[in-house]
Parts: sequence; structure tokens; C-alpha cells
Amino acid sequence: MGSSWIIVVVVVILLLGIRIVQQGTMGVIVRFGSFSRSVGPGIHVIIPFIEALRRVSTRSQTVQLPPSPVLTADNVSPTIDAYFVFRVTNPRDFLYEIQNPVETIQAIMFSTIRRVVAEMHLSEAMAARDKIDAELRKELDDKTHGWGFHIEQVAIRDFQLPAEMKASMEQQKIADAQRHAAINTAEGQKQSAILAAEGKRAAAIAEAEGQAQAILTVAEAEAKAINQVYGAYMSVGSDSEVRKAVLTVRSLEALEKVANGQATTILLPNELAGLAGALAALKATSQEV
Repeated sequence: MGSSWIIVVVVVILLLGIRIVQQGTMGVIVRFGSFSRSVGPGIHVIIPFIEALRRVSTRSQTVQLPPSPVLTADNVSPTIDAYFVFRVTNPRDFLYEIQNPVETIQAIMFSTIRRVVAEMHLSEAMAARDKIDAELRKELDDKTHGWGFHIEQVAIRDFQLPAEMKASMEQQKIADAQRHAAINTAEGQKQSAILAAEGKRAAAIAEAEGQAQAILTVAEAEAKAINQVYGAYMSVGSDSEVRKAVLTVRSLEALEKVANGQATTILLPNELAGLAGALAALKATSQEV
């Protein structure tokens, strides 16, 4: 009967000493309050009442920073929206080298962000998030070395501006949009005026070219007529009377053109009257030429 009780006690003690460490977790076995050993996932046996098992997650953990205002170089106070991701690599150091590691990381991030942003204007800080993230990463790696965890990612998601600053920026955007619209309208009117001026200039050039061509045509016709007169004049030989008659015919033709105008009376020279009988013969002669 006594041996049965001993067996039961041994079994109970063994059952109390069995511990299971889940996947993604590591265990730290503590004996009389001091570190004994680290164990990985699986079934482990500890000495009941003497040893204890502390489990530490080795999965990546994301921590959101509480909203915190910062001051930029141009005296703007945005609220920072940031987070960091870390993973435990050494459970012993994580438990014994640092107390409250998450709060410590948050404090380091806040002090680093305030220091970096204080050297920038708001527009520079909003455009230089990658630079701030890199500075945060470097600062955390330097100060958390040997604490048993690794910072996988740190990032600033957004700069939340004060309400009055947002309203001012919206008004500035509207003013910029109106200014760009006015500039575009003025450019359009300018281009339209330029095109209209170019059209008028082209029309004036075309009209001038047409007038010049008309003058050239008239001049060519007059030159041709003169050549014909000169040919007729030279073809009659050296007889001065005949040449005089040819010139008289041309004079009569000129008077005929004058008669086509508004005049109702034409006065002929006396010397032309005596040649009226020979007009037909002279005209025939000039036409043959």
C-alpha cells in the first residue's frame, strides 16, 4: 500500500515538471531565481518547486508609439505617428539585460525624433521621412545592442498637423490653384493674340505680294506694248512722215483710252486732223507688225 503511494507521488511530480514550449516561443528555465538554461520549442521537464519556466515570444512584434507632439525649426508642432517592429533573438538577455524593453525603445525613438525634427522645417521633415527613419534605426541599433532583441523596422507614418495649420494649408492650396488658373488663362490669351497677329501679318504679306504681282503684270504688259510700238516704229523704215503717222496713231489710241473715262469732250490737236484720212492705213500697218 505504501509503495503505491510513492508511485503516485512520483507520477504527480513528473507531471508537474512537464512543460511545453510552443512554436515561435523560447523558454528560459530559472533555478532558485537565477538563469539555468534556454530551451526551444517542444516538451521539457523541469524540477518542480525548484525550477521555473519563463516563455518569451520570438515572433516579430509591432508596437505603435503613443501620439507625441514635436517642434520643428519653423516653430510648427505636428504630432508624430510612428511605429517599430522588433523580434527577440536572445531570451536570456531580453529578460535580464533590460527592464521594460518596449518602453525603453519608445523613449529612445521619441528623443531621437525630437532631436532630428528640431533641425528641420516642417516641409523638410515631411519630405525626409526616409532620412528620419534611417537615423532612428541607427540610434536604436547602437543603444539596444546586447539587449537580446533586433529592431526589424522603424517608420514614421504621418505628421498630423494642428487644425489651424491644416486650414491654412488648404487656403494656400486654393490660392495656388487660382494663381495657376489665372496664369494659364493669361498664357492662353497671349497665344491667341500672337496667333491673331501672325494671321494679320500673313494676310498683309499675301495682299502686298498680290499687289506687287499685279504691278509686275501691268509693267510687263506695258513693256510688251512699248516693244510692239518700237517694232512698228522701226519697221516703217527711215521715212519721217510715216514714223510720225505711227506715233500719231498711238496718240489717238491713248486718247481713245482717255475717252473711256468721265470726259464727254475731247480736243484733238490740229496736226492730227489732217491725218484722219490716213488713220486706217496706219492702223493696218501697225497690226501687221
